[in-house]
Amino acid sequence: MSVAWSSIVETLVRAALDAVVPEAAVRRHVRCEGEMLVVGEQRYALHDFDDVRLVAAGKAAVPMARAIVALLGNRLSHVVVVTKHGHGAPVSWEGGTAHVIEAGHPIPDEHSMRAGEAVIDALQGCTSHTLVIACVSGGASALLVAPQPGITLRTLQAVNEALLRSGANIREINAVRARLDRLKGGGLVALAQPATVVALILSDVVGDPLDVIASGLTYHPAAHNVLVGNNAQACIAAANAARALGFAAEVVTTQLTGEAREVGRAIAEAICAAPARTALIYGGETTVTLRGDGKGGRNQELALAAGQVFAALRSRDDVCLCALGTDGTDGPTDAAGAWVTPAVMWAARALGLDADAHLARNDSYTFFERAGALIRTGPTGTNVADVVIALRA
Repeated sequence: MSVAWSSIVETLVRAALDAVVPEAAVRRHVRCEGEMLVVGEQRYALHDFDDVRLVAAGKAAVPMARAIVALLGNRLSHVVVVTKHGHGAPVSWEGGTAHVIEAGHPIPDEHSMRAGEAVIDALQGCTSHTLVIACVSGGASALLVAPQPGITLRTLQAVNEALLRSGANIREINAVRARLDRLKGGGLVALAQPATVVALILSDVVGDPLDVIASGLTYHPAAHNVLVGNNAQACIAAANAARALGFAAEVVTTQLTGEAREVGRAIAEAICAAPARTALIYGGETTVTLRGDGKGGRNQELALAAGQVFAALRSRDDVCLCALGTDGTDGPTDAAGAWVTPAVMWAARALGLDADAHLARNDSYTFFERAGALIRTGPTGTNVADVVIALRA
C-alpha cells in the first residue's frame, strides 16, 4: 500500500497549529466597546485608569502582545515583552515601541535575569488607578527570572538542568522554580499591587492549572486570570482535519503524560491494532529521563520508540505516527518533532541507522535527520504543549 504520509502529516499539523494562533486567541477573549475593555466575562471602564501597562512573557509573547497593542495602542505607558531566543520581533504602535527581550530556554541565562529586572521595573509605582495586563504563555518560567535574595543565576541554571535531566514533570519542575523566584508563585501580581491585574493565559500544561503554567506568575487572589487557548483546541482541530480526509478520528486524551519512549510504544501498538481509516489524537506532555549524550526532544524520542514497533511490520506501510511540540522546538533542537512509518524505519536501516542504539543514547534527532523525517516548522509563535497523531490507512 502506498500512502502519501508526508502530505497527510503536513495537513494535520497545520490544522492543529492554526487553531491556536495566539493573536486570534486573545481577540476571542478581549475586545473594546467604546471606553469599556471586555475581558472574558469581566468589564473594565478604561476611564477609571490613568495608567495601562503590558507585560508579556513566554514563547507566544510577541503575538499576544501585538493583539493587546492593536486594541489599546497609545493608552499603554509601559510594554515589556520577553520571549525565547529566535522568537522575538518588533512590537510597536503609533507613538511607541515595546521593550522586547529574547532570553534562554529551557535553561535561564543572563538575558532571563535582565528580563526579570525589566518586568520588575515596569511594575514600579503602580497605583489603584493602574491597569496591568499580563500575557502569559509557556516557557516563561525559564525566560523570566528574578531570583530570591542569595540565589545566583548559576544556582538557578544548575537546579533547572538537574530537574530537566531527572525526568521530573512540569508540575514538579515549576513547583521548585516558583519557590526560588520573586515573580513566580503570584509574585508578579504582588509586585504590581495595588493595581488591577488582568492575565491572559495560553496554556502549555496538562489540565491547565494556573499555579503551574509559567510557574504561576499571576496565580494570586488579586488577579483576574483568563485562559485564552490550550492543547485541547489544537487536538480537536487535528481531529476535524483528519475527518475531512476520511479518517474516523478520536481525541483519545489531552492529559498525555509519562516517559516518552513508553508512551510512543503504547500508541504505536494501539494504532497497529486499530481498524482501517482510524486517526487517534493525543495531547499533553511526556518526559524524558536522560541516559545518554545524544540530541533530541521528547517528541522525537516518542516517535523513535513508536518506530521500533513499526519496524517489525515487514509487509505493510499502513500506519504512521507524528509527534510535535506546538512551539516549533522540541527540546534543544531546531525541529518541532518527527514522523515515522514502517517505510521510514526500513529506509533508516538501509542507511545503517540502529534505532535501538540511537534511543539508548537519547539521540533521536540524529536518527530522524538522517532518515529525512524531522518535522521543522520554525518558531510557531504559539505554545500549547504537544500533539501526537497516529494514523492507520
